[in-house]
Amino acid sequence: MEHYPVMKEKVLELLNTKEGGIYVDATSGYGGHSKYILENSAKNIFLYCIDKDNDAIENLKRNLIEFKNFKAIKGGFENLTEILKNENVKKIDGIIFDLGFSIHQIKNPERGFSFSVDGPIDMRYDIEQNLNAKEILNKWAAKDLIYIFKNYGEIKNAERIVSKIIERRKKIEFETTREFADFISSITHRERKKIHPATKFFMALRIATNNEFANLKDGLNQAVNLLKENGRIIVITFHSLEDRIVKRFLKNRDDIKIITKKVIIPDEEEIRKNPESRSAKLRAGEKK
Repeated sequence: MEHYPVMKEKVLELLNTKEGGIYVDATSGYGGHSKYILENSAKNIFLYCIDKDNDAIENLKRNLIEFKNFKAIKGGFENLTEILKNENVKKIDGIIFDLGFSIHQIKNPERGFSFSVDGPIDMRYDIEQNLNAKEILNKWAAKDLIYIFKNYGEIKNAERIVSKIIERRKKIEFETTREFADFISSITHRERKKIHPATKFFMALRIATNNEFANLKDGLNQAVNLLKENGRIIVITFHSLEDRIVKRFLKNRDDIKIITKKVIIPDEEEIRKNPESRSAKLRAGEKK
């Protein structure tokens, strides 16, 4: 299963690596961007590759086995300062966040990210975390479900849908991804040429399960605080809510100069090779 790192040439160009520099891939996954950076950067850089997924870390180590100038670390970017402190790193020259989730996660039914393959409703990036999506769906109060579906999934009729969910789970709890997706399909109308009606519900549950928005804000703030003068931060998002957070963050930090005057998107050739990249947006800034 091949993985294509999104806009890798643009990432490397904007990262602007310098000899002996220290860099971080805050969402290394299986190492797509990491490998490209290590293959094409200035001499003697060191790259810290961070991911909270155990499978990703093990595959990353295998995929980058030819390189000596990196370290794979299990953890989340919301703990970036602590992770680097443990490595005796006080400042960095650049960092990349790729907020897309791995095709390997989607295709693994046991991870519960997708209804294209049936599996338990899990959705945890870190399987050692206690909270999972099944607990949210079956145990959380109606007001909390309405909040996440409205704010994380941008679902307009969340109150009506949640009342149906509560009614159903009183009789029998939701167990599998397809079961929940089929239930959403049965109580909503699918517009022609639109995405599956369950897609935004799955996105909202995934965001809530992994506390993604709060973690993103924490990670971005820590990253900028760790950057040296002229250090670069690059962020690739895949939906409008994430992009809004990143855009606002870069604009509101007085110590950051935005170096992408307009948001950067993949070109037609990249989208043809990797259709999953079509919703990607890249923004970058430089520490003043």
